[in-house]
Amino acid sequence: MQQVRAKVVHAQKAVQETFFSVKEIFEKHNVVFTIGASLASAGAAWAGYTARQMHQKKVEERLNSIEHAMTTVHNLEEEQVKALTSGIGVSYTACAATAGTTFVIGYGFGFRGGRWFTLRKIQKQQQKLLNPKTPSRLSQVLRRQNAVVDFNKTPNSTSSSSSSSSKAETVSKVLEGTQSA
Repeated sequence: MQQVRAKVVHAQKAVQETFFSVKEIFEKHNVVFTIGASLASAGAAWAGYTARQMHQKKVEERLNSIEHAMTTVHNLEEEQVKALTSGIGVSYTACAATAGTTFVIGYGFGFRGGRWFTLRKIQKQQQKLLNPKTPSRLSQVLRRQNAVVDFNKTPNSTSSSSSSSSKAETVSKVLEGTQSA
């Protein structure tokens, strides 16, 4: 059973180590990944545009074959066939407008995300400088219990009235410490 538990703990530590190392790499090379993602996006847009152009050529070839069949079989005039088969092509201006809009929107999201990441990192650093080490909830509870234990171990004095007043002062100090924490 000990071996299984040791293997599980070892595997868990390995996964955590891997996660933190990958996280550190991404945080250190944030700009490189942003530029790489932008280039990949541009490549995907280019591939989509090229595929669309190839599809457009195939559709036009098919329409030309249909037009040819209609003129030879049904004896329609060329003007009537062209009126039926003429379509609206994709212009370069429409492609450029789509690419430009996509670029502006992507740049805006990237700038916003990068700004958020940077501000969050700065805030964390400021918090570390302002509060170098904040005690955990457990340590605060233990400190309060120790104060109560110290309260019970106050030195006994000869008069009971002075003992009760010193106990009251100690209680008020402990309560002030817990309220400020």
